[in-house]
Amino acid sequence: MKNQLKLTSLILTAALAALPALHAQPAEAPAHERGPGGPGGGARPNLERLAEELGLTSDQKAKLGPIMKHQQEQMQALRKDESLSQEQRREKGRALREENQKAIAAVLTPEQAKKFADLRERGPRGDGERPAKGEKKGQKKGDK
Repeated sequence: MKNQLKLTSLILTAALAALPALHAQPAEAPAHERGPGGPGGGARPNLERLAEELGLTSDQKAKLGPIMKHQQEQMQALRKDESLSQEQRREKGRALREENQKAIAAVLTPEQAKKFADLRERGPRGDGERPAKGEKKGQKKGDK
């Protein structure tokens, strides 16, 4: 009886101690609500962000959604394709992005297409700067 009381007390204490840790872990957001890049990294255009930045109509959003979803699926498949070298994946990824950007631009008005091009030039961070691999923002090659 004494051992059972100790065991129950120990289990209850462990459960209570674990509650804050369980509560602190954020629930995983659905794929369409994840931040820039989502799983797999890389900041890709977000439909809601584009809608806000470009003033998309509901018809344009309906057309762009499948285009962006298809590109996301293609990029995920490309990342998983181990038959290609890193350089081949990089080149194929560039081609997929260009193809996607042309498909998006085809749905936009000329004014929206110009804004879209400006967004792409600014880069994923919106500042136009893309540090080289291994460099931090604001750091030039050779600086430490």
